[in-house]
Amino acid sequence: MTDRQPITPTRVIPAGQSLPAPVPPPPPPPRPPADPDWWRPGSGPSGPPPPVPIDVHVHIDITPGGPPAIPDPEPGPRWWSRIRIGYNLALAALSLTFAGPWGAFLATVRDEESLAGAWTMAVIPLIVLAVLDNARRVEALHADPDLWAPKWRAALARFLLWTAVIGTVLTLPITTLVYALTGVKPA
Repeated sequence: MTDRQPITPTRVIPAGQSLPAPVPPPPPPPRPPADPDWWRPGSGPSGPPPPVPIDVHVHIDITPGGPPAIPDPEPGPRWWSRIRIGYNLALAALSLTFAGPWGAFLATVRDEESLAGAWTMAVIPLIVLAVLDNARRVEALHADPDLWAPKWRAALARFLLWTAVIGTVLTLPITTLVYALTGVKPA
């Protein structure tokens, strides 16, 4: 604002003369012709023409997207048909050699300590061996068929389970039943 220039007029209008008129705006465009009977009902079409029916055929091919759905597995054989009778009988027969010493150990605990102590000594290994047998059987089931180690571990766990079961059955239930029926208390 420090650089002020004086205003110089570009045109001087003498006094008494009228100022020039501004430029008039252009005239508005002409209006469309009006319907002469717009006020009379039914005098003409009151809207767009009725729609013309169009025959449309749509063919949709749906291809499954995303991950494919997992089909239900084929039902396997029932549990009773999965019991390998020959395998279990062979392991039970082999376990008789170790079931005798296990039964003798349980009889010693029963005679020297108590019947409850003998049952405790029998049940805890049975539970541990049952869980181990189940884990080894599942491991062998899902292992490669060419691997022998999972099969041998499963057979060993089943062998030990049969040993514990047979040794316990031969030693404790009959004595427990006799004690319960006769009321005899071990000395």
